[in-house]
Amino acid sequence: MSWLAPLLLIAAQATAAAAPAPTPREIDPKVAAQVPIIAGKLEQWQGTWGVVGSKLACRTTRSSGDEEIDALGCASTIACVKTELPALKAIADGAGTEADKQRRMGEKLATLQPCMREHRGHGIAELAVKRGRG
Repeated sequence: MSWLAPLLLIAAQATAAAAPAPTPREIDPKVAAQVPIIAGKLEQWQGTWGVVGSKLACRTTRSSGDEEIDALGCASTIACVKTELPALKAIADGAGTEADKQRRMGEKLATLQPCMREHRGHGIAELAVKRGRG
């Protein structure tokens, strides 16, 4: 699993706030065991976002079965969509057919995947540390 190594490294860094950065083999096995569990559940999560009043909001449409993981999914969505909200609003309010706007918004949202991977990776690592030490 190529996605596991970077998450384990993030978890290792999160566990060593005052100590020198550990190598991946120094990760607490209890923390490391949480990473694939959390990541797998997060893959099951689905959500939707929208603007309510002047605030960006997220709602879970398919739960992972774990409230903290659902919250991580929404937090990642909001953090990443927020950076592109003006551009997305311009597309939604601009000229074009609804189908064209949907296509352009989809293309814009696809560019957020690196942000989503990074934000989710950090969230997975933090939650793994919390649960692995709990």
